[in-house]
Amino acid sequence: MNLNAIRFSLLLTPALLCGCVTTTVEEFMTVAPIVGDGEAVVVLTNRQDAVVEAEKSFTECLYSRLQPLKKDIVLIDEEQFKDALFPWFEPRLAPSRPEAVSLLLEDPRIAGKTEELGVRYLIWIHGESAVVNKQGNMTCSFSAAGGGCFGVLSWDNNSDYEATIWDLQESRSLGVISSEATGTSVVTAIVVPIPVLARTKSASCKSLGDQLRNVLSSS
Repeated sequence: MNLNAIRFSLLLTPALLCGCVTTTVEEFMTVAPIVGDGEAVVVLTNRQDAVVEAEKSFTECLYSRLQPLKKDIVLIDEEQFKDALFPWFEPRLAPSRPEAVSLLLEDPRIAGKTEELGVRYLIWIHGESAVVNKQGNMTCSFSAAGGGCFGVLSWDNNSDYEATIWDLQESRSLGVISSEATGTSVVTAIVVPIPVLARTKSASCKSLGDQLRNVLSSS
């Protein structure tokens, strides 16, 4: 590599090392949840719709953000809840849209099970992370004498999720909290590829989880 290439690398890399992510959170609550002592909250995700299914990793992230809830609120694991209500939340029967949850909750068998578990609020997660607008190119060559890569790749990351809060005791939706995170990921290479990733999923999880925690803890 010549000196000019080294200088170009040093100038280019800091400009790309921002990994900037923009997050927008919106809250539309009609009624504030009032969580009583010992009442439980469960987070469920839509995994039936291949287009907008929420990933398991996102649910796990949300649970970690909700852990600091005040000690008298019980947070039930998603798998524990699904096992207790088998088979209604299995893929072939589970609702694929937030609106369908209300119909499911009208089933007295489900109401009985949720009451046994002490679940007062169900948080239904719906959304996805996507990669769009890929641009650029990169070439790599290797030989016995050495090798490397040259070029720039970029793409836009978008993570858009919403949480609908259901009061199981009243069988109604209390409102929706949404979180959208956008950013651009870049890989630049002059011999060695340097990735700068926009971690939109974790940013969306953080903002949505923190807002949910604030709403649930304010009661």
